[in-house]
Amino acid sequence: MDPIADFWAYPLRHGDRLQSYDWMPLYVDRLLSSHFVASAIYNGRRQDISTALLLWAASMKQDPAGTLPDDDIELAQLARFGTDIEGWREARAGSLYGWRPVHIDDAPPGARPRLGHPLIAEIARDQFSRKRGRERGREVAAWATMKSRVRSKLREAKHPRIAENEFAVEQIAQWLRDNDLYVTTENVRVAMEAVMGGPKVVSMNG
Repeated sequence: MDPIADFWAYPLRHGDRLQSYDWMPLYVDRLLSSHFVASAIYNGRRQDISTALLLWAASMKQDPAGTLPDDDIELAQLARFGTDIEGWREARAGSLYGWRPVHIDDAPPGARPRLGHPLIAEIARDQFSRKRGRERGREVAAWATMKSRVRSKLREAKHPRIAENEFAVEQIAQWLRDNDLYVTTENVRVAMEAVMGGPKVVSMNG
């Protein structure tokens, strides 16, 4: 076996998880026309298909998403075999069709080997990208709301020119966020004084 040709760097890093997700797409045509399904049926092992589906679903909650531990005790639990390790080992080859060892970036020292499946990895990567997109959208919206509140407090405090200075507003909002403070009139006043006293805000006149 060529170790270089067999090397597979997984598309997600250690820590890339989908814990809050409770669904995953199922590509029906690809599943029904797969060699995996045809082989399981031909060999009279239809049960391997249901076990594989359980493992696909369980893999989405792993770290990183879409992988499985290469450990029979853990796999038996994930596949709902419980303590029946021998029963799991009998099902392992068929149920893990297409899974192979993967390299996980940022894995902690001493981390156990993990398995990945090309199709499941594709699904996990797409799901994680959507998750990151939603998180970024929420962050952008929260930042815009915070800056709007800072402007309102500045106007209430009779600082309309500073309220119209985008750079100043961002610096004040960032100071409040860095110090984990709410946008109140007093906190904005303290933040404004802190920012204006530093080297970042050179002019309040735009």
